[in-house]
Amino acid sequence: MESYLESRGLLPAGSAVEVAELGGGISNVVLGVESADRSYVVKQSLHRLRVAEEWLAKRERAVTEARALGLAASLIPGHVPRVLDLDADRYAFTIERAPPSWRAWKDDLLAGTVDARVARRVASLLAAWHAGTRDDQAADAFADREGFEQLRIDPYYRVVARAHPDLASTIEYHIEQLLRPGTCVVHGDYSPKNVLVGDSGLWIIDFEVAHFGNPTFDLAFMLNHLLLKAVHAPAGADGYLLCARTFWETYTAEIPGDLEPDAAATLGQVGCLMVARVDGKSPAEYLREPERDRARALGRRLLTETPQRLDDAFRLVRA
Repeated sequence: MESYLESRGLLPAGSAVEVAELGGGISNVVLGVESADRSYVVKQSLHRLRVAEEWLAKRERAVTEARALGLAASLIPGHVPRVLDLDADRYAFTIERAPPSWRAWKDDLLAGTVDARVARRVASLLAAWHAGTRDDQAADAFADREGFEQLRIDPYYRVVARAHPDLASTIEYHIEQLLRPGTCVVHGDYSPKNVLVGDSGLWIIDFEVAHFGNPTFDLAFMLNHLLLKAVHAPAGADGYLLCARTFWETYTAEIPGDLEPDAAATLGQVGCLMVARVDGKSPAEYLREPERDRARALGRRLLTETPQRLDDAFRLVRA
């Protein structure tokens, strides 16, 4: 690793470094690199993801992610890591590393530390990202949706449609909505695990699924994770649902009117994603078997009896 970073101009010759693989992902090799005065993360995309079933994806998504981070730095400055190097030939890039005391928001939520102020900030950043990426330049730069299909549509939606044939036509409808001509750049993995929080700030990370598409997906992806936490830990459901409400209301208040989301369309997508986190290729690792059954049933109901309002979905979660 020392020689690689030296060859990329990121380390002086002869520097000593400590390298450790960082957790939290199945689709990349992610290395933390520490030297006497520098701290980096080096990320390289994998062709085959590290899951039980075969799951392949184009490695060029590393280039997409680096470019998306660069764009995000101009739209939400200070809230994404800086890209220090892009090695397109090796499908790798290097970014600055978060301070050691920072942690994933997901870890806080699972530990029962629920702060709706984080949900508000995350929603505000998403609104700024969506509103700032509606131009033709962004549409051209992120027109390729192959990675989105490989990493989201196929393993989440189509796998679930095969596992639940009675839901197939409904799921196909939601796929069609996501693959219609886009309106802005979608993050594609907007979830608590990709929000890093610390006393001195907050970062959004992991833009590898970024594409010009339907912003409803980002809203549904985050809401799904917050609702799943309520299924996993019902004693703390009020806090998780408060975060979900805060996220939704902040986003809808700050997004331009032409991008204002439809609650029913969003909750239908949540239903797809919730069943996918049980029966798709990437199940939520923290759900125990009774919780998996409940999440599956809740997801199916969101698909077959889609609520028109967020409060109606909350009632289903509490039922």
